[in-house]
Amino acid sequence: MFEKGLKRVGYKPDHGITQNPGSKDILITWNRIGQGNTTAKEFKRAGLPVLVVENATWGNTFADSNWYHIARNYHNTSGMFDVGDNQRWDSLGIFLDEWRQHGETVILPQRGIGSAPVAMPRSFTKQAVRNHGGRVRPHPGVRQCKLLEDDLAGCGKVITWGSGAAVKALMMGIKVESYMPNWIAEQDNTDEGRLQMLRRLAWAQWTHEEISSGDSFDRLLP
Repeated sequence: MFEKGLKRVGYKPDHGITQNPGSKDILITWNRIGQGNTTAKEFKRAGLPVLVVENATWGNTFADSNWYHIARNYHNTSGMFDVGDNQRWDSLGIFLDEWRQHGETVILPQRGIGSAPVAMPRSFTKQAVRNHGGRVRPHPGVRQCKLLEDDLAGCGKVITWGSGAAVKALMMGIKVESYMPNWIAEQDNTDEGRLQMLRRLAWAQWTHEEISSGDSFDRLLP
């Protein structure tokens, strides 16, 4: 789907990594890990576009569609994409639960992969436990655990660095305290703050159809 979309906006897809990009090249990388991060730095030094792809913030399957997160330079970070009107989120017709007033505190860690400032520090989970108490839900990519909705059934507050699971918790009416600088889902735990955050966040999530058609690249590339 990425090859189709890129061809439709005038690019010739090439697989592999280069340290000597041409003047009209762009880089698309999954997260910014290892050599991918090194190459991204080379492209940025040359003044060339870098697009970073990751799992969709609200989950790859959401609102009857399949999604990926795509943004410039870093994923999961505010300011890395252009924000349009409210209709992109509003048209999904997602019901947001009322805020919960009681319940346990649950810490939602990430796997800690990626580059700074996106990756969760390895010390974060232990610090969160010391500062807030509560229970740690392991990342499902690290250890098998209950479905999120079941695991947070008695939760009244979530502590996170910047987890996509915390976005789902917000939709469930669970207040979230986050620590990642410029997290894409940063908000103030009010009805208006949550809604405006989701309306912004929607502009970094792209359906498979939008990727294949090139619409996502038309918006993100110069």
